[in-house]
Amino acid sequence: MKIWSSGLKLGFASSWVQWIMLCISSVSYQVLINGEAKGKIIPSRGLRQGYPLSPFLFIILTEALIAQIQGAEEEGRITGLRIARSCPPISHLLFADDSLFFCKADVLQCGELFKIIKCYGVASGQQLNTAKSSIFFGSKVPQATRVELKRTLGITKEGGMGTYLGLPEKISGSKKQVFAFVQDRLSKRINSWSARLLSRGGKEVLIKSVAQALPTYVMSCFLLPQDIIKKLQSAISNFWWSNKQNSRGLHWIAWDKICIPIEKGGLGFRDLQLFNLALLAKQLWRLLYYPSSLLARILKSRYYRNTSPLEVEKSNAPSFRWRSIMAAKDLLQKGLRRTIGTGETTLVWRDQWIPAEH
Repeated sequence: MKIWSSGLKLGFASSWVQWIMLCISSVSYQVLINGEAKGKIIPSRGLRQGYPLSPFLFIILTEALIAQIQGAEEEGRITGLRIARSCPPISHLLFADDSLFFCKADVLQCGELFKIIKCYGVASGQQLNTAKSSIFFGSKVPQATRVELKRTLGITKEGGMGTYLGLPEKISGSKKQVFAFVQDRLSKRINSWSARLLSRGGKEVLIKSVAQALPTYVMSCFLLPQDIIKKLQSAISNFWWSNKQNSRGLHWIAWDKICIPIEKGGLGFRDLQLFNLALLAKQLWRLLYYPSSLLARILKSRYYRNTSPLEVEKSNAPSFRWRSIMAAKDLLQKGLRRTIGTGETTLVWRDQWIPAEH
């Protein structure tokens, strides 16, 4: 019934909603015994893994969850997280089966959030797994409050040291330790390959398509420490020159020579340090090109309220994420050109611009 009401509220025709309900309520299974179908099993839930409609129905129910959270936020029952005064509040971040919810650290708000999640679980059949869930508290939340909130939610584990979407939940302390998992992941992958049985061409394919692509997602979000970059490139270089597993081999040519483009005499391997900056420059470009995105609005309210991210000099206590993006500012500015339109936002004597094509 939740899908029925959600579908109608989202503007779907009642006939379409009725078809969907028939698809998920008329499911039955039979068991093959000696090649012959026997019996009839009617499941309590019509949605099953691999069913083509499942992702779409999941999105519909998720929209209902978001609407409930936003309604509670508008009524003041939940207070979203703000990193600056003019920053839009963040009450939830949802991605597939990884979800983050934010609220004020008090019993009433946590209870309200827990009630909404339970309501969603009843409607969708996706129950909250408290054993796999964790709570992340602010540094100023008293210990007594933490214990009380854990008891209210039934969640005992505190977060902060895990990962979310493959990235560390918290960036603090030694960056070498925080990003050591990237090096470990690459080393395990390389050690699983048998260098003795691979030709030069096979090694080249593995390095370009797997080894150098492995840290791409992390490097598109954060500036990796130089020590980590060197160890990554060293592991790849050792694999390239070795003739047997767990062997360095003899390095006949410097690695920076191998990273030269193919048309200039190299092998076209990536320089991971430059690649890291290029990926971060892409993130900075997105802040300029999509100013209405959630990330752009949050960072703008915190670091560049009345200016452009390209004109920011220094920020007060910047996060590591922001420092990583700013590390690519010079690289982006070197290749950035403005196409003249109305000219209202262009400083003719300072900005690099090109005439518009008519």
